[in-house]
Amino acid sequence: MQWREMVGRLPLPLPLVEVRLQLWAVLLGAFLVVIPHFLSTFYVFLLTEMAIVALFAAAFNLLMGYGGMVSFGHAAYFALGAYGAALLVKKAGFPMLPALAAGPFVAAAGALLFGFFIVRLTAVYFAMLSLAFAQIVFTVIFKWYSFTGGDNGLLGIWPAAFLKSPIAYYYFVLAVTALGLAALYAIVSSPFGYALKAIRENPRRARYIGVHVKRHQLWAFVLSGFFSGLAGALFAFFNGSVFPDLAFFNKSFEPLVVVLLGGMHAFSGPLLGAVGFKLLETFVSSRWPVYWPLVMGAILVAVILVAPQGFAGLLARLAWWRKR
Repeated sequence: MQWREMVGRLPLPLPLVEVRLQLWAVLLGAFLVVIPHFLSTFYVFLLTEMAIVALFAAAFNLLMGYGGMVSFGHAAYFALGAYGAALLVKKAGFPMLPALAAGPFVAAAGALLFGFFIVRLTAVYFAMLSLAFAQIVFTVIFKWYSFTGGDNGLLGIWPAAFLKSPIAYYYFVLAVTALGLAALYAIVSSPFGYALKAIRENPRRARYIGVHVKRHQLWAFVLSGFFSGLAGALFAFFNGSVFPDLAFFNKSFEPLVVVLLGGMHAFSGPLLGAVGFKLLETFVSSRWPVYWPLVMGAILVAVILVAPQGFAGLLARLAWWRKR
C-alpha cells in the first residue's frame, strides 16, 4: 500500500480540524451578529449565557486541556470576579465598566494566592486542594452578611444605561467574549502554551530541558482565574445579582462538563460544549428538572466511552469519513 493511501485512511488531526473550524468561525460570527434581531428575548438571553459559559469553560480548559491540571474548585474565581465587580458597584459606587474591568483582577489575585499552594501538589491532591479553597471562598461569601450580603446576595447589579436592552448587552458580551477567546488562543499558541503542553505530557522531561514547571503552572492558574473572573463579572451584570451559589462546588463542575462535552484538546471544544450544555440544560432541565442530573450523567458517560475527544473529536471523525 502506498504511503499516501495510508495517510488518507488516518483520522484528521485536531490541528487540521482547528483550521477548518476557524473558517467556520467567521461565518458563525456573522451569524451571531445578525440572528438576535430575529429571535425573542428568551433566546437572546440564552445566547448571552452561552457566550459567558464558553468563556468560563475556555479559561478552565487552559488549565485542564493544555496544562493537564484538573481543578474541582474553579467556581471560586468565577465568583470572585462576579463579587468583585458587584461590590465595587454597590459599596464603592463604581460605574459598570470600571467595576467590570476590575473584577477579573480580583479573581486573578485570588488565583495567585491559592495557586501558590495548589500547584505544589499533583493529581488528586491538586484537585482536592483546589476544591478546599473554593469552599473557603463560598463560606466567606455566605457568612459575611455585612459585606457580601450572605445568602441574601447582592441585588441591583445592572449594566450601564446604554447596555440596558437585552440585545445591546448581548453584543457587549459577545465582543468581550471574542476578545477573551482571542487572548486565550494567543496564549495557547505562544511558547508559553507549548511549554504547558510539554508539562502536561511529561513534566519530568520538560523540567530536564529547562522549563520551570511550577512557575508555568502558577501562571496558567492565574491566567485561567483572570478569564474565569471576567466571565463571572459579565454574569453578574447579566443576572442583575450575585449569590453565594456562584462559588459552590456544583458550579465548579459546569466548566468541567462543558470541556468534556466539547473536547479538552481542541481550543474550539469549550465553545462547542457550551452550546450543547446550555441547550440541554435549558430544554431538558425545564421540562424534567428531577431527571436532569440523570440525563447529564448518561450523556457524559456516553461521550467518555464513545467519543473521549468530545464534539471536536466527532467532527474530526466525520471529516475523515467524508474524505474516505
